[in-house]
Order: sequence, then structure tokens, then C-alpha cells
Amino acid sequence: MKKLVSILLISLFFSSTTYAAPRQVESVVAVVNNNVILTSDVNEMLQSIKSTTDPKNLPDDATLRHQIIEQLINDSLILQQSNKAQIAVSDDEITETINNIAKQNGMTLDELRGYLTKMGVSYSSYRDKMRKDMVIDRIRMSQVSQRINISDREVEALANTIAKQPMNNREINVSHILISIPENPTKQQLENTTAKAKEVINRLQNGESFAKLAATYSNDDKALKGGSMGWQKLNELPTIFEERLIRAQKGEIIGPLRSGVGYHIIRVDGTRAEAAKPITAKEVNAKHILVKTNLLVTDDMAKQKLLNIRQAIKDGSTTFAASAKSYSEDLGSAEKGGELGWSDPDRYDSQFRNALLKLKKGEISEPIKSAFGWHLIELTDTRNIDKTGAAQKEQAYRLIFNRKFGEELQVWIQELKGDAYIKIIGEEKP
Repeated sequence: MKKLVSILLISLFFSSTTYAAPRQVESVVAVVNNNVILTSDVNEMLQSIKSTTDPKNLPDDATLRHQIIEQLINDSLILQQSNKAQIAVSDDEITETINNIAKQNGMTLDELRGYLTKMGVSYSSYRDKMRKDMVIDRIRMSQVSQRINISDREVEALANTIAKQPMNNREINVSHILISIPENPTKQQLENTTAKAKEVINRLQNGESFAKLAATYSNDDKALKGGSMGWQKLNELPTIFEERLIRAQKGEIIGPLRSGVGYHIIRVDGTRAEAAKPITAKEVNAKHILVKTNLLVTDDMAKQKLLNIRQAIKDGSTTFAASAKSYSEDLGSAEKGGELGWSDPDRYDSQFRNALLKLKKGEISEPIKSAFGWHLIELTDTRNIDKTGAAQKEQAYRLIFNRKFGEELQVWIQELKGDAYIKIIGEEKP
């Protein structure tokens, strides 16, 4: 239940359409290209945040409204990109996602509906919010992934670093404040941004709430969550973070750190790791005899042929290898007596794999049908091999991708804002 509450509150936290109450004030607070953000959108989000957040972690209403408008502007720009790219989420996908949320929390869909009702949230608005979030995630992944290039050298270097670490899966729980720098900033803008970053650091060192300062000053998408980034793999954080965080202790404040998008201030909320362990995988060595079906050979005929071959092998009148050479229609393995060689069982057709993994060494299966035809399978041997190196390369690639994704996401959003017409009502210039 606690997990469900957390999921729902996070969803409500950023929702511009959460509450089912009719709109009473429809004045425009911002124009984003051809779209508008309404006062009611801001008021509903403000109500949601204030009902789910400790007041001591929130700034005054005027500052909070400004941050909400910035978040809604970003969402609007990203959703506009999804319309251009014709990215959508089907009703079935939304239903499946909501069903999974209910299942993960030991609830039926009807129980989840009831829970939403008690919270004052209509099921239809919750579905709308889910659709919006899924579309935003999909377009961000689609657009930002295209900007990421990862070389073999990068992967090799990080994999070697991981191999030398005495601890594996080192993670760090961090909170983050970004004081962004405008595109092509003037000297005065740079001075103002630097001064603001130093001011925030000083206030943190004097004991002010990190969450409140994040909600007041941060320019990234975690601002309204108090800057919390949650648990992260150390290696997937931006390089400038990793270098400073590798020996950081819980509670430590780090920064301001300068990057291409602005100044970063980080608080360490926790660290954890476990001893490195070798990674092994099971491989199998097997033989098979394949009989295919066609217009002249039915399933029953193929199966009976293999049953006859199996019985002849068991009687000792022939061998598996001789039968494979005579009858198997897998020409690549037939000439080798049906030998498939050492392999990861997951590379095989699922029906073939499932039958193979049930066999004991030296045992021959009953006839098995796969996508390719009918088989007899003999398990020759099994072994465990060290996959640590391959796993480390896979982990290195994933960490590098996640690191670059976070960096490119901020740049992409800045570019969207730089290319857009954005007018906040009450400001003199767009």
C-alpha cells in the first residue's frame, strides 16, 4: 500500500489534469507556440503539490507557481514534439500499465479505482495522466537516444574500470539543484547565475532545507520533487558528478559544479554497494535430428518417423550420430552427426530450449515440435562458464548510455525552449 501511495502521489504531483472538479478560471498564464497553459492548470497542480508535500519543503506560493509554470511549459514543448513525430500510446497499453500497478500492490483494478476515488481522483483523469506521462517518456527516449554516440573504446575503458573495482553495483542516493545558464548568455547573466549558485550553497551550509531550495531555484525536472534523483549507479551519473561523488559521505553538499547547461549542486543522501561476484552462465552441448513438415509430410508422419528412429537408437541397432547423418534435414549439423556445439540455451527456439533443459546428460527427448519442424534432442553435456567480462561490457554500455541520456536531455530541453515562442503573461518580453 505504501508503494501504491508513493506511485499515485508522484503521478498527482505533476498532473495538470488530476482533479475532476470543473474549471472555474480559464484565463491564460502562458503561451507555448500555438498552445496555452491555463490558470486552472496551474491551480490544480499547485493544489496537488501542497496536499502531498511537507509545507516546510515548499517555497512561497508565488515561487511555487513560477516553478509549476516552467514544468508545464517543458511538458507542453515535449508533447508538441510527440505530435510532430506522431507518437501515441494505445488504450490497451494504458490499461496494461494500470493493471500492472494494481497487481504490484496486491490490488484488483476495482480496488485501485476505489482507492483513487477516496483520494478525490477520477479514473478517467488518472488514465489521461498516465497517457501523458507515457507519451513524454516515449518521445524523450526517441529524440534523445538519437543524439547519443557510444564508441567501443568508451565501453572497453569503463568495463576495465568496473573489473578493477572491489565493490560491485555501487549506488548513490542524491538530490540535485540545477541553476541553468541561458543560451548565449551575456556577461551579466553569467555573473547573476554564478551569484545565485553561491547563494544557494551558502544557504544550504547554514542549514536551510535542500528540498525547499530545490523547489525555489532548481531548473531541472526534479525541482518539484525537492531535487530528489533517487538511487543512481555511480557510473551512470555525469562525469563531473562521478569524480566528486566517488568518496562522498552521506549528508555531504557538493558544488557548485559547472557544466554546459549551468551550475549543479548535489547533496549525498546515502550510498550502498556489495562485494563483486563472478557472473557465470550455463551452456549446453547437444545433438539433434530435424524432420520438417510439408505438403507430403504431416505432423503425425514426422513425429512417427522420429519415434521409430528413437526406438532404433535405444535398441542399439543404430546411433544418434548415424541417424542424424541419414535422416536430419538440418544440413549444417547432419554431417557432424547432429552436433550443435556449445551454446547458450536461450539462443534456441523456446520449445526446443524448454525440452533441452529438462534432459539429463546422455538422455534423448521425445519428438519435440519447434518453429522449424520436429526434433529429437540428445543432451551431450553442460558446463558453467565465466560471463563476467561480457556482463561488465554490457553494464558499461548501459551506464554510459544512461549518463549521456541525462546530459543530452537537459540540452535537448534547452534547445526546445530556445526555438520556441514562449510568453508568460505579465512578462514584458517572450
